[in-house]
Amino acid sequence: MNCSKKTRLHWRGLLLISCLLLLPILTACGNDQSAATNAPVVTSGAGATTTAAAATTAATGATTAATTTAAATTAASATTAAATTAAAATTAAGATTAATGATTAASATTTAGATTAAAATTAAGATTAAGASNAQPGTISITVVKGSMMDTMLKLADKYSQAHPGTKVNVIQEPEGGAFDALIAAGNQPDIFVGSFGSQIGKYAANENIIPLEDMAGAKDLFSQLEPETVKQVYGHNYYVPMGSDVTMMIYNKELFKDAGLDPAKPPQTWDEFLADAQKIQALPAQNGNKTYGTVFWNDALTYGGWYWNTLQPIYLNGNQNQCLLLNRLGTDISFDKPECKMADFFTFTKKAQQFAPPTMEKNFFSRSIGMWMQYGYSWEPNLKDAAGKPMKIGDDVGIAPVPVPKAGDTSYSTYGGRSLSIMKTTPDRQNRAWDFIKFLMTPENNLQFIKELGYLPTLTSLKSDPYFADPARKPFIDQLKNAIFPQMFSSAEDVANAVQGVYQQVVVQGSVPPEQGVTMAAEKGRAALKK
Repeated sequence: MNCSKKTRLHWRGLLLISCLLLLPILTACGNDQSAATNAPVVTSGAGATTTAAAATTAATGATTAATTTAAATTAASATTAAATTAAAATTAAGATTAATGATTAASATTTAGATTAAAATTAAGATTAAGASNAQPGTISITVVKGSMMDTMLKLADKYSQAHPGTKVNVIQEPEGGAFDALIAAGNQPDIFVGSFGSQIGKYAANENIIPLEDMAGAKDLFSQLEPETVKQVYGHNYYVPMGSDVTMMIYNKELFKDAGLDPAKPPQTWDEFLADAQKIQALPAQNGNKTYGTVFWNDALTYGGWYWNTLQPIYLNGNQNQCLLLNRLGTDISFDKPECKMADFFTFTKKAQQFAPPTMEKNFFSRSIGMWMQYGYSWEPNLKDAAGKPMKIGDDVGIAPVPVPKAGDTSYSTYGGRSLSIMKTTPDRQNRAWDFIKFLMTPENNLQFIKELGYLPTLTSLKSDPYFADPARKPFIDQLKNAIFPQMFSSAEDVANAVQGVYQQVVVQGSVPPEQGVTMAAEKGRAALKK
């Protein structure tokens, strides 16, 4: 274990406490993070609801009462303006999809109605801090991202409680803007954390916030039932159970292809073909009052965190034919500045493609005004139902194809994304209860419910043959899994990805830095991030 890295991550968490209630941040993710509300909510099987702001107040209570009061007052006074900002952003996006959902962490509006940013009153009329309830005997707490995942997990939690009288599962909406790290630092962590494949797992493993799972009762049997590619060790241990997977592919609007004189049955396979098709589509007139674009990139998310690199990585991997990731195999140094990694080619192609794209995803693919999108993950499928005018259907309105490659004959790669289940470090009793719930969630019946409702691909090998995944709309994603590359899980991968994304903004979006110079800048920033 890298002690300096552990210390750095620990103090980062502690520093976040002091500014917890003052940090607004715009976020958006896939279907399981739909544009609903940004006020983290604690929901138990009994129906008690508490905003995570209350939990935050408990966490920040470790400081002074004056500091806590001031922070709560600031958060409360910002609620109205933040809610207005979030509403305006959502209206401008023209949809409630995750791609365009913009809400503000300072906002404290909940789906249940009017509560305050400082606290929320439970059904019993008492204010409860999330951290306090997490440690109660006979309870299991699990954090999930906002949106549809909350609804699905509540159903599974109630099902578990009915089968285990005397045990209650609290489903907690994960707070954003660094608040979750602050809760961990204050000892108010939940029992189970639903995360994402990649560096997020490595970050919490390096800081010893989550525990190894390979020695838990029945772990060997459970891991043997999982797709091997979804089970990766970091720092020599298994720190997560993969609950659902995802891969990135390209989707395209068949109607726009026809209007542009293109064959919908022949999507572009190479970078040059992609650029030529994008140019033809961009020349079309406006669609329903919206300017027509050849393609789109989720540039809004460049500042959301290093996880966003997973959506750009397939283009990068295609450019170097999977010879390089961002870091070397040990995670000790960057590798993308080597000539064989062809980062300059990646910058050059995406810069050219950006000419046929809007600056952000304010108008996304589901607005029907975008020709092609190379960052489509299977978990976005439910968003097709909310497309402009009427639902879009894969096969009829939408085509699916591998992400284009530099030249004909190259292999098209994808990023292996998905949702993970990790157990937070607490007490042996709490950890054992959490593990029992994880095993319950991973039974074929319950896991199939999770991935069907939230739009994920199976991680249990027994579910791959389920008729549900033989559907023409889903089979291409199953087929692409063989060329999907799992993201690096080193905690440092997050910092390096953020450094690359910052330079990408300058090279590709702003066009202020030449690609070759961008590689040098990204390498300098990446190595500097590794030394922090």
